Order: sequence, then C-alpha cells, then structure tokens
Amino acid sequence: MKLHPYRGTTAAIATKHLKEQIIAPIFGELGVSLEVAAVDTDLLGTFTGEIEREGTPREVAIRKARLGMAATGLPYGLASEGSIGPDPIVPFLASDIECLAWVDDRLGIEIVEFHRSMEIKAVHGVLAEIADLDEFLSKADFPNHGLIVKSDAEIFKGVTDRGQLQKILNKLSGYVIIENDLRAHFSPTRQKNIAAVAKQLAGRLAVLCDACETPGWGVVGNIYGLECRECGGLNEKAVRGKLMGCAKCENRKEVISDRSFVAPADCEFCNP
Repeated sequence: MKLHPYRGTTAAIATKHLKEQIIAPIFGELGVSLEVAAVDTDLLGTFTGEIEREGTPREVAIRKARLGMAATGLPYGLASEGSIGPDPIVPFLASDIECLAWVDDRLGIEIVEFHRSMEIKAVHGVLAEIADLDEFLSKADFPNHGLIVKSDAEIFKGVTDRGQLQKILNKLSGYVIIENDLRAHFSPTRQKNIAAVAKQLAGRLAVLCDACETPGWGVVGNIYGLECRECGGLNEKAVRGKLMGCAKCENRKEVISDRSFVAPADCEFCNP
C-alpha cells in the first residue's frame, strides 16, 4: 500500500497561543508532526485592537503559515486565524469563524478550511454598567475562560483568578471594560472550534486527487440555481450542489444535492 505523501513530514506552525497542543494530535493521525515557529503572530493583528488585522482571515492565515515556514526552513506550514463577533447570518448572536491554512511549497498548493460556530464565550461589559459582577462572570464562564480588563490607560490580559481580578478593578478608574480573552489558550470554547477546523483540514488533506494524487481533494465552490416549486422561477442564489476539486490540477466533479426546488418563501418572485 502506497504511503500518504505527508506521512513522516514536519510542518511549521506559527502560534504563540498554544494552538499546537490542539492541532498536533489531529495532524499526527495524518502522519504530520508540528514544529512551533518563533514568530510573533500578534504583529499580524490582535483581538484587543492594539494592532489591526490587515487583510482577510484567509490572507492572514496564509501569511502566518509562510512566516513560520521562513523561520523554520520547512516546506510545509500551518496557521489559524479566528474572527469573533456578530454572526454574519444571525447578527444578534456572536459566532466564531475559525480559518486554518495549509501551505505546501513542494507541491505549490495552499488549502484553507473554515468552521463557523455559535458556541463561543464572548461576553463584553462596561464595569459601571454591570449591576451584578458575579452574574457577569458566570456568563463569561470565569475562571474557566480568561478575561481581559482594560481602561484608557492600561490593559490586563489572561486574568483567571478572582483575587487578581479584584485587585485590577480596584486599581483602575474611569471607563473600564471587562471581556472574555479570546486568545486560544484562554478560551476553551474557541479551542473546540479550532479542533473542529483542524479535523476538517486534516480530513481533506487525507484525500488524494484521483487524477494527479495531490492531497487536499475537497469542496472548491458551490453550484447555484434552483427553480421555485410554485412558480418555476429560477433562484440563482440557491445552492444546488457542491463543486469538488483538486488544489493543484483542473480535476473537478459536481455533487448535486437532493434539493430539487426552493419553497415559495425563498423565491424572489413569489416572495419579493
């Protein structure tokens, strides 16, 4: 039996928030070991806003991976980027969209997977407006999830002790914000989402293209266009299936879903 091309390889992972502890066991099943690169990933953006992220999550994750590859001299790189805030589909709820990039300079491919989850602790409050601090901390799942406390003058990250928190609150004055620390090593719910996207990516890399045997066969796009069950009008935005493809060659296959029509409620003619 032919060995998978990545079995026995080592990839650089650019992280300073212990993401390797989450991802390494998953990629280990693929036969890939990870080496943490000495890269300050905060320079590409921070959750607390000291440094703004420039570019899309996909672009930043690939940039991180390449920085790790440059620092280690390895031809393979991994890096993740998270976006936490109002959900793009249900904006009154918070969601976590995790992006994980794989870069392979030997084969010349870049593969990125995304995972969206509403399971994320992302509580935010202004101290003067918090009526019951214990209730707020319970919603934030403190101390299981860490906190960030900041004023106009100072910021404290990774707070996981009630005594420490109280000393900080006694010290600060003015407009004080308390919120969940969304860095991976202080957010167990985010860790679960990173594990989920790592499983997606490792699972995709495990599948070889049946034309050129390049790892990473998977979804490369959607197929659109479904008729309305009532009027027969075409909804060009309705997803009809998935386009599967190779990350390197032009091999493509359509996988059509069982959905044959859209309901009148989703028809722009019946329900404009």
